Amino acid sequence: MTTINKDFDTKHNFVLFVPEIKYRNWTEKNGKVTLCLDTNDPVKKFLAWMVHKNHKTNLDLDDRCSAVWKHIDGEKTIYDIAKIMSAIYKEDLNKELYRLVTYLKYLSKRGWIKFKEYET
Repeated sequence: MTTINKDFDTKHNFVLFVPEIKYRNWTEKNGKVTLCLDTNDPVKKFLAWMVHKNHKTNLDLDDRCSAVWKHIDGEKTIYDIAKIMSAIYKEDLNKELYRLVTYLKYLSKRGWIKFKEYET
């Protein structure tokens, strides 16, 4: 876990936010995460029915994205996860932070994760 100086302003430092998984419909097999997506849009459901396709889809995450997903536990900060990923993939921490923040913003926009402030 990250240790932070109590005088340090954590409220405006995004890498000190803690991601939490909101989306619970996922599975893990052989170390890879699969998100099981279901559309609630009636038009898309109808169109899927018209062409005899299933309106449910599975999104298979690659190795790196699966590793990040599994480290989102509601306790680790973004910075903590970036340090772990940097060690696993032997990347520069700044490059890993950039990649991680971009990925987490994408997950957040989809509504699959949320962020909470770091508690000192």
